[in-house]
Amino acid sequence: MSDIGLILGRIGLKLVTDVTPKLEGDYAAGHVSMTGLMAIMAGEMWDGSADRLNNEIKAMRALLDGRVDVSAIPAATSLKLSDLTVERDALAEKLIALQTDLEAQDGADAAALNTRVWGHLLQTAAARMPSPPAFPEAE
Repeated sequence: MSDIGLILGRIGLKLVTDVTPKLEGDYAAGHVSMTGLMAIMAGEMWDGSADRLNNEIKAMRALLDGRVDVSAIPAATSLKLSDLTVERDALAEKLIALQTDLEAQDGADAAALNTRVWGHLLQTAAARMPSPPAFPEAE
């Protein structure tokens, strides 16, 4: 089985619903529950990683288009997370530099673009937040 999101989700659910209730003591149960929750959230984040990175890349390229030369930043050659991350990180460096310049400028155009950049940053931060899992009642 190679579906990492599914595997992590099942491991986490098993830890939280089956193992934790059988442990004695708050310390052990708390640690196993936390490990299970982290596995479930990691699985969720893994499942959406390529889509999230692709969306970030598109949004940053749109924000930078015509404002910053990104011709030296090649598009990822695959959908591998490592390739997408290289492209996203290179674009993020350019976006940070642009945003720093915008902060120092006066004028409505600079302020409007700065607001769009901050909106992008807020949106990507929210997209990186895993949702808390819903568990059935323990048996």
